[in-house]
Amino acid sequence: MLAAFCLLLLAALLFNANFWDEIRSKAVPWPVAGASVCILALLWQTNATVLDALSIHFLALTSLVLVFGLRLSALLFVLVMALQWLMSEKALEQLLWTLLSGWLVLGLNYFVYLLCFHYLQRQLFVYLFVAAFLNSALGLVVFMLLQAWIQAEHYSSHQLYEGYLIFIPLAALPEALLNGMAMTLLVVYKPEWVYTFYQRIYLSGK
Repeated sequence: MLAAFCLLLLAALLFNANFWDEIRSKAVPWPVAGASVCILALLWQTNATVLDALSIHFLALTSLVLVFGLRLSALLFVLVMALQWLMSEKALEQLLWTLLSGWLVLGLNYFVYLLCFHYLQRQLFVYLFVAAFLNSALGLVVFMLLQAWIQAEHYSSHQLYEGYLIFIPLAALPEALLNGMAMTLLVVYKPEWVYTFYQRIYLSGK
């Protein structure tokens, strides 16, 4: 049932004509997109397992959605999970739940970006601090809460709190720093690669 739901969402993404038009308009070279998938897969492999089915690691999903947009980042994240399946011994069902959690975080991060774009001042500092730094910390908090909820039937609330949720503040700051620094480097040196960054808007302060 879970696999069918994931396949349905993926099919809805792939068979959307606007999606392929959007891909053709991307400024990011495809080798860069492939390298991003590999880097994310390695980041997700570098984790600290605190409970049998729960681990803590960098997500970098905020950078992914800010660079590639919502729909392409959702597709790239499928490839990241496919590499995870090949490189790890995790059960397919667990990876599918992780895929759904990641998609929800991507959607949340993109929604926060849209709120920033429409309701906050369109300045470089606002983009980097709110849409990248704070947004990524929020994404990690939501992701860890989702993972704890998924595993709630296997662990008591006390076990989840003491063994996993208590680490949320410790994990959120490094996640925010990673995404904040990555997006800073990209908007400074390769702003044309960043789908959500408009130089004429953010650098003019209008």
